[in-house]
Amino acid sequence: MISILIDRADIAKAKEKLGDEMAHIIAEELNIKDFDEKNLKGCCPFHSEDHASFIWNKKALCFRCFGACGRNYDIIDVFMYKGSTYIEAVQKLFELAKIPYAFGEHKLKTKRSYIYPKEVICDNKSKVYAYLEKRKISKQTADYLDIRQDEQGNCVFNYYDVNDVLTMVKYRPSRMIHKGENKNWCQRGADTSPLLFNMNRINPEQPLLICSGELDAAAAIEAGWTNSVSIPLGDQNLDFCRECYDWLEQFHEIIIAHDNDESGMKFYNSVNPMLGSWRCKVVKIPDHLEVDGKTVFVKDVNEYLFYTNKHTVLDAILSAEDSPVPSVVDLSSVEPTEYEDVDGVTFGLKALDEEIMRLFFGTLTIISGQPGAGKSSLLTQLMCNALDQGIKTWLFSGELPNGVEKSWFNYIFAGRRNVEKAVSRRGNEYFKIPTEARVAINKTYKDKWFIYRDDYDNDLDSLIQSMTDVVRKYGVRLLILDNFMTIDAEQDDNELRAQTNTIKKLIAFAKKYNTAVILVCHPRKTEKNNPNIGIYDIAGTSNIINLAHRTISLRRVTDDDRDNSAHLSEKRKLLLKYDVIVTIIKDRMFGRSNIDTGVFYDSESRRFYTTQEEFDKRYSWDTHTYNEPLISERIDDESEVIGNRITNTNGDERN
Repeated sequence: MISILIDRADIAKAKEKLGDEMAHIIAEELNIKDFDEKNLKGCCPFHSEDHASFIWNKKALCFRCFGACGRNYDIIDVFMYKGSTYIEAVQKLFELAKIPYAFGEHKLKTKRSYIYPKEVICDNKSKVYAYLEKRKISKQTADYLDIRQDEQGNCVFNYYDVNDVLTMVKYRPSRMIHKGENKNWCQRGADTSPLLFNMNRINPEQPLLICSGELDAAAAIEAGWTNSVSIPLGDQNLDFCRECYDWLEQFHEIIIAHDNDESGMKFYNSVNPMLGSWRCKVVKIPDHLEVDGKTVFVKDVNEYLFYTNKHTVLDAILSAEDSPVPSVVDLSSVEPTEYEDVDGVTFGLKALDEEIMRLFFGTLTIISGQPGAGKSSLLTQLMCNALDQGIKTWLFSGELPNGVEKSWFNYIFAGRRNVEKAVSRRGNEYFKIPTEARVAINKTYKDKWFIYRDDYDNDLDSLIQSMTDVVRKYGVRLLILDNFMTIDAEQDDNELRAQTNTIKKLIAFAKKYNTAVILVCHPRKTEKNNPNIGIYDIAGTSNIINLAHRTISLRRVTDDDRDNSAHLSEKRKLLLKYDVIVTIIKDRMFGRSNIDTGVFYDSESRRFYTTQEEFDKRYSWDTHTYNEPLISERIDDESEVIGNRITNTNGDERN
């Protein structure tokens, strides 16, 4: 979003120049009752009182109510209260202070190749007014938010960017929504942009309230909290964090008012770390109330206003609690973890997912294995599967250039159905991805997958900064660092201590931002007759394994393994039919270790698979219809029934 972000230092200079003169301007504009021109105080204009609690703060250059509403109010708030947008209010301030400014034609449409919506002209808003009145939202608030009415009588919500340009238009019926009916929709024929509703009337000097719907923001404004916005496209769409990133960074305090349902709680848990938990508070609205002798469910801010009153809603906002990310918590208030309910990422490989369930958010996983065992392929496939689950990804590849990594993604996304044979200039056969497929893949996953640039520093601080930025700005939840040896660790004379600190920082990151982090670690060189990777075979300090939540290794099955298998158990022999053995070396989550499972590898698509369904998996970009199934002759009934699992009880059995 191209926007005018006004330097707050310039605003501070203008305020300092006007000084206490602003108190008199505000008193006149708001018609403050019993205003004491000498002591600069009077009755608060926003609630009924008979004593002077609205007092001018000479240091902060704003009024502060020490009565019921407790709000701060500066001259920009007053200008916006009287109908100006934020930019217009700042212009008025600069004019009063006689400070030159040059915003230019700030209402220019600045998005390239963007189809802007058409303005809905309306002379009659009677249906909208009547509907909003039923929801206890006044005409004044509707007009303040520029809520309009279309020809069918629907509510029209105008989304302006911070340049006051109409950028998106949404609609909803001005009546009760029937079951199965669309609750809201965007203007047909126009593009959409994930802006925040009412963001052009917001003062960055004041705490920002983010609501989950336009009418919730309207209810908050009705209650007196004018610094209120609404998310644009539902509480499972967090793209507004990316689109409005620079604008949101201005606020020292953000208050979140989520819906009282599972979706609302999920929204809060996801958006809180993205916005910065250290500056976030949360509004606690009771989910049930006693109304006329009946217990009613209260879903959101607007319903809370409907069942109560303005003062109660404002009280809830003023009583917003600090974001619950403290350094300690009373253990009696902690619910025991049921892993079935913990979100995470699955590999999409039945045999492996049945063992680990998923890579849980908030954890660090170590992946290791001998060269050629398929670590990079497995992780690329994991990212492809995550993207199809709606989970955004970030990758640092310290060995392969960005373009090579992209090719691996394309092969796995394409699958056998979408690769074709080609002949190189030297006459060698190879497989390639058709242009049509590559274009469709790019279009489907645009703005969802990110890779650390080849020309950026590989030091740990730079990587963690990039990880932090993509989590907060884009909502990334799966982050992979491939590999440990290519990361320039912090300067420390003690190499093992530096490695331990790296692991600790990655674990702290995973917990803080509730993400799944994977670190690839190369193994130490093992004896030729013992190619397996064990708990002490990872290169580096043992703390790499001890601190990580999970450690998984891969090893390729060779012809020698099969030729020398006579002394193995029948179950162990069965594993040798696979291409790669995946070993869960250590699993802190379930308290287990040394679990082996086998997976097949398809060189054409570069995919791992364990079932026919996985062999013929179609990712969401592929919308073609196929009449015949794609069958792998390598999978038999025995492979699928046994589940490919062996628990190792001692070192001899593994060999």
